[in-house]
Amino acid sequence: MRQAIYHGIKDVRVEEAPEPQPGPGEVKVKVKYCGICGSDLHEYLHGPFPQSVFGHEACGEVVETGPDVTGFQPGDRVIAFAKGAYAEFLACPPERLLKIPVNMNWQQAAVVEPLAGAVYAIEQGGLSPQDSVLIAGAGPVGLMILLGLKAVGVRKLYVTDISETRREKAKELGATGVANPLEAKIPAWIKGLTAGQGVDVAVEAVGIEAALKDCLTSLRFKGKVIVQGIFNDRVPIHMLGFVTRETTMIGANSINASLALRWIEEKGIQPEAIVTRIIPLNQIVAAGFEALTAKMKKDIKILVEP
Repeated sequence: MRQAIYHGIKDVRVEEAPEPQPGPGEVKVKVKYCGICGSDLHEYLHGPFPQSVFGHEACGEVVETGPDVTGFQPGDRVIAFAKGAYAEFLACPPERLLKIPVNMNWQQAAVVEPLAGAVYAIEQGGLSPQDSVLIAGAGPVGLMILLGLKAVGVRKLYVTDISETRREKAKELGATGVANPLEAKIPAWIKGLTAGQGVDVAVEAVGIEAALKDCLTSLRFKGKVIVQGIFNDRVPIHMLGFVTRETTMIGANSINASLALRWIEEKGIQPEAIVTRIIPLNQIVAAGFEALTAKMKKDIKILVEP
């Protein structure tokens, strides 16, 4: 089978690899789509994390089950939360799989995992419909947060991004207002929209110092920052302001997939709205990683179809 294999920084190659066979307690899945995640882009540019999850936003069809597997059979459509999914086939334990609801299409299924991260962050942050929220970053993470907050009834949603394409997508998906942090002082912009108070909650969805500082300085007294972006560098924080304004800051780095599925079904979220392109596996580097890490990127979410 063909598989995209990580060899090093900016060195990913599509090669022939042994087709996995399901062992005891494993399920073999024919991959339909695998989304390119921000964590994959970080690994592509900076090197693997201690426990690399390269290629993990997958969906596909069960083609075979190993001994001692119950609850799954060939023909089942599934979401796979397992690494190594930039490939034609994947073998993983059943606890890493969720069955796709009958009325859910493949593109929706392919982006359940990033929505599940947003749902988890919203849950951890304890957000309510009355909150005003700043989302710093309109990439897949920020836009999924936007979709999730719209679904739970939050009406005051302000989004920043340097990309015009991404700002326009945020407006399309329901942002109250958008701004370019290269052209506007975000704290002043937010204060002007909130009668000088600042937002109740700010979500850092980029992983850079400037975005985090915009979040911290755009909050009201006793406001909350949720950090979901992936940082490569240490960030200095002005702790006097942090303490005197009694700011709360939490990190969110997990998922709630079952809740994400429920929100899609019950609240009508359409996470596939952020998908901008589907590419074949042999174009994963040029049309995938390079396109999404380019300085003037136009894509938002790219799915790979093996």
